[in-house]
Amino acid sequence: MPFPQKLLADHERIVFDLKPHWVALIPMVLWTFFLVALWVVGYRVAGNQLDDPNLAQNVIAVACLLGIFFLTGVPFMRWSTTHFVLTTDRLITRSGVIAKSSREIPLERINDVAFNQSALERMLGAGDLLVESAGERGQSRITNVRRPEEVQLMIYKETEENNNRMMGGGRPQVAAQPEGVTDQLEALGRLKEQGVLSETEFESKKQELLKRL
Repeated sequence: MPFPQKLLADHERIVFDLKPHWVALIPMVLWTFFLVALWVVGYRVAGNQLDDPNLAQNVIAVACLLGIFFLTGVPFMRWSTTHFVLTTDRLITRSGVIAKSSREIPLERINDVAFNQSALERMLGAGDLLVESAGERGQSRITNVRRPEEVQLMIYKETEENNNRMMGGGRPQVAAQPEGVTDQLEALGRLKEQGVLSETEFESKKQELLKRL
């Protein structure tokens, strides 16, 4: 489910809306295999060792199902409802199924954006973003970001445009410089080629950028 448009201000537009990288699902998959294997082994051992194995087998089944729910089901729901959103005004992280949590950083408060990647994460196209901002919290870490180097560039570009708008005397957007739009279009194209953005999302963002010229 995409980030709700109703949560945007009248002048605000979404630059990208990303889910965490699929690498975050690996622990859930491993837990699932482990618990299923434990279920099968426990079921067979109980059947071979006990005269009346039904109770033990039922206990093992319930324990494994609860483990699958809490160790894989709940994290998957959290993953599927997590959004990492860049708008023309804010950087937003939002997650939660029933209870929601959200954090927003106004672009004008962002001082620096860095990223960390291990060798494996670099091969998979994942990494963590470190966002330095003015305020009490200082540094924010956003984990399992898809193509963090490309995302870092887009945040810098949008922050620069936001600062230019503010120095221009208000929130209404002024015409963007062709060079800046071209750079963002190239970044969007790379994100689409790498599977971060769908064709529909790419076309939508491209049209938004072209309207700024």
